[in-house]
Amino acid sequence: MKTFQINIFLLLSFVFLNTELSAFNNNDSTRTVKPPKHYFNKTINADYYVTGRKNLDTTNAVSKRLKSYQVSQFSLGYNFPIITKDIYNKDSTKISNFHLLISGSYTNLALSFEGISKHNLTKISVGCRGFYNNGKKSIFFAEMSPFVTKDNGYRYTRTYRLACTFLYNYAANEYFSFRAGYTRSFLWGNRYQFPYVGIRVGKLDKINLSVQFPRCMTFNVPAGQYIRASLYTKPQGGLYTVANTDSLLSGYNYGDRKFYFGRYEFLSGLRLDVQPSEFFNFYLSAGLTTKNKISFYPTPKAKEKNAAYNNSYSENIKRNIFVNFGLVFRFGRTKSIYNNIQMYNSIDINNTINPGDNGVNKGNGDIPVPTVKIKINNPDEVLDLIEAGDLY
Repeated sequence: MKTFQINIFLLLSFVFLNTELSAFNNNDSTRTVKPPKHYFNKTINADYYVTGRKNLDTTNAVSKRLKSYQVSQFSLGYNFPIITKDIYNKDSTKISNFHLLISGSYTNLALSFEGISKHNLTKISVGCRGFYNNGKKSIFFAEMSPFVTKDNGYRYTRTYRLACTFLYNYAANEYFSFRAGYTRSFLWGNRYQFPYVGIRVGKLDKINLSVQFPRCMTFNVPAGQYIRASLYTKPQGGLYTVANTDSLLSGYNYGDRKFYFGRYEFLSGLRLDVQPSEFFNFYLSAGLTTKNKISFYPTPKAKEKNAAYNNSYSENIKRNIFVNFGLVFRFGRTKSIYNNIQMYNSIDINNTINPGDNGVNKGNGDIPVPTVKIKINNPDEVLDLIEAGDLY
């Protein structure tokens, strides 16, 4: 079943890539090259995250059974633009544009407690996101990511959920922008609704500090043309459905065959993004997890659509180490966005808010690196060098 899900996910990805790849293969000198339609690249990314193993509390009865805890997460995600609409004035000057992208993700969470059987939890999402840029300082963003989670091998654990985000971004200039909006997220190990508040100081293609609650806080420093370094802190987590094969929550009479598992860690670390090509980059990060927590929630009798779940078991986990790395592939030709502040902000929103609410940040490798200015020598300096050379 797991292999079948991955194959379906990859099939969807390549269906959307087919047009671009066919055009590439059939391109020759006799064919007219069509101008690019979109500002966003077609993007596929892979991400892997793992923590160390930690012993649990020895005084709690459930913790005694679980013994120790470790988690690893593998994610595949994609973004494909399908509609780009430029809106012009009567004098043919462009004033605004609209973008619609289809997005999706596949996530496998390997949940490992030493005292019980291992569980592989999956999450699959297919959604869409739209941007409206008014051509001045404002961007309106909306994203819907319906997804399904289950414990592999147990069809009755299938659970459907919806993550979404609505944002307004105001860019005062290339050095400063702020965001405000609403997000429904499961990154904190339960179903929560948060106000979204963000601020960025500094240029997106140079040194900048970005604080985006509840997503992340990063301090980004370019280290040459091909490497970007960042210090960051962000939540990492999710809400999954687990088959209760080990009878952990027996006696609650809420449907003891399954329960919900929530987790979150607060990550703080150093990240390096390496970009050898405009169509590919990879990243590696490591650091510490703090404020770690796991919870078990009995499935409720009534389906309360908005309220957070009440847990029957929870435990705070001691700080831990983590390692995270990923690959990002971009396909297709795009319209020029060089020094386009509004498109830089749109791309940053798209990369920060990951499809499927997985907490994955692809980085801004698709924002062009500023060109290196070539020093122009003063003619008098060149003449002095020539005259000095004539003496030998």
